[in-house]
Amino acid sequence: QYGNPSPAPKNYTRLILENDYLRVTLLPELGGRIYEMIFKPTGQNELYRNPVIKPTNWGPSDQGWWLAAGGIEWGLPVEEHGYETAIPWSYEIATGADGITVTVRDSTQPDRLRASIGIFLPNDRAVLLIQPKIENDRSIDLDFKWWINAMLAPGPGNSVGQNGLNPNNSDVRFIDPIDQVTIHSTGDNSLPGPNFPSGPNVGMSWPIFNDRDLSRLQNWNQWLGFFERPQALQDFAGVYDLANHEGILRIFPHSIATGAKGYGMGWLHPIDANEWTDDNSYYVEIHGGLAPTFWDSTPLNAHSAIEWTETWYPVVGLPDITTADSDAALAVTESGSNGLYVVAAGAFTTKPLSKARFALYQNGTCYFLGERTTGLMTPDTPLTYTHDVQAPLDQIAAILTSDNRLIASRNVANDGQPPHIVVHPLDRVVTQTTFSIELGGANDHDCIRSLDVQVRDGFDGEWTDWWSSNTLFTQPFTGEAGHTYYFRARAIDLPGNQSAYTTSPWGDAFTTILTTTAPVFDPSYVVTPYFYSPNQPINYIVNVYNAGNVSSTVIVTNTPPTSTVLIPESLFIDYPGTLSFIGHTFIWSGVVTDGLIVHMYYALLPTIDLPAGSILTDTVQIGIGSTALTRTAIAIKAAAQIFLPVILVGY
Repeated sequence: QYGNPSPAPKNYTRLILENDYLRVTLLPELGGRIYEMIFKPTGQNELYRNPVIKPTNWGPSDQGWWLAAGGIEWGLPVEEHGYETAIPWSYEIATGADGITVTVRDSTQPDRLRASIGIFLPNDRAVLLIQPKIENDRSIDLDFKWWINAMLAPGPGNSVGQNGLNPNNSDVRFIDPIDQVTIHSTGDNSLPGPNFPSGPNVGMSWPIFNDRDLSRLQNWNQWLGFFERPQALQDFAGVYDLANHEGILRIFPHSIATGAKGYGMGWLHPIDANEWTDDNSYYVEIHGGLAPTFWDSTPLNAHSAIEWTETWYPVVGLPDITTADSDAALAVTESGSNGLYVVAAGAFTTKPLSKARFALYQNGTCYFLGERTTGLMTPDTPLTYTHDVQAPLDQIAAILTSDNRLIASRNVANDGQPPHIVVHPLDRVVTQTTFSIELGGANDHDCIRSLDVQVRDGFDGEWTDWWSSNTLFTQPFTGEAGHTYYFRARAIDLPGNQSAYTTSPWGDAFTTILTTTAPVFDPSYVVTPYFYSPNQPINYIVNVYNAGNVSSTVIVTNTPPTSTVLIPESLFIDYPGTLSFIGHTFIWSGVVTDGLIVHMYYALLPTIDLPAGSILTDTVQIGIGSTALTRTAIAIKAAAQIFLPVILVGY
């Protein structure tokens, strides 16, 4: 009890949640708080844990005290710490196939403002999902204040240190992706605060103010509390120890939870640790609120509720933190000047990723700078990259992918359009079994992440993957003599827009491997409209293409389906030769020069009233010497006559 001159030991119920990566401790009887979050690969507790429960003189002014017990607490219904951080909260435990949830509640009484917090630890991720729900069960609208307060000392030693007493060499940095902050309070006379107007209308540049990087605790004089200004503009905040490469992140929906605050006791002249503890340990705080600052309130209508989800997780092994979401954190830092730089970058994942790739590019030119890859990336195996570059930091883009799916990115422009890529045209004939396939067509806006190429052996073959998730634009292909190969390509850009393979029967390019002279008619095909209207002729085109390197006599034979009749006047051939009719069949023969395409046009008229959906298959035989090719085209009868819309374009 606050004010009791004789402190005495007290037992609290302790709940422990654990998976492969995290061990989380809850103390429901001490404000329902999350007391520890231990990252098992390092064994470090990311939250500050006060070894004593010692009242301070801080807290709501009308309450007059607050217990700096440590961990993550729930501040309701007034600013900062609220009234309920030291009272017992009830709890319920629910287990499921994907993890375990503990729900803590300050009250279940009707006709009041109350809170419930779902605390979910999934089985297979190094994250803790916090799901607050604030309910107004009263018959009147209410204005209230809600703030999550996390007391943090990430890394070893359970302390962020102070000037002259920093045994763990901590170098804590506040991660606040903003360019201005509003000072709530400070003991530093050089900052907008005691000697200047302070309050919600007074801002300060962030992180640099008067040539000081105030995101780093070691650059502080005395205590400082600040809000992101005018509110949180991105979905992440946190703290990171640059020396020990360990920290913690809060991922939240900034459109709902609009407040983000940082606080520290100072460095050169910090507040005396005896105010809250007995072992001279120090911590920093990050707060998350529904309203932008402590001066603001959140309205909640009668008999309504507001709820959202935040993701909290440790981060290790990175040189810093540049951007983050619920799946990953990325760092891209740089040192140097005058066009010569050293980039140090890293990626951390909250879940296992197969075939992970962390890659850097130069924006604008799309120049590939470097990468790190691994078959399996886990939260205890971050990927890092260090290299000399000639690109300034604002030109460097970074992506983290898994099985070529984008997981996270930094500084990646996204026009929303898929990249354009094709296989460069090939000679009709190549004389070597190995030849180069080259891709092109991308413009300056298409920063290509990876390329896929499919190949088809023969016109009747199946498209198969040949070149998947590749970053090279040229690659040798080896085939067999006498075979015709078709190629088509697609690409995916840095932000994840993917182009589609062409549907052309010839792909993007094709060629035939010939070690001796020979005619090649494999690219020949028949085409017709996919649907045909009742009582209307069906138009066909036969393309006879000699893609070889010598002329050849060709015999083309067509016997239309028995349910159709050829319209003789529709038959047209754009190349001389001999045309004859034998019953229902027409035959054309001629000498086709190498490199030439012969086009045959004709129309068939159905003679039987087939039901809608009936398929007509027309088969053409193309004979070359002792061999023959079979090409078919299908047409499906539509349910009714089809009329296309007329589009008028004004000038």
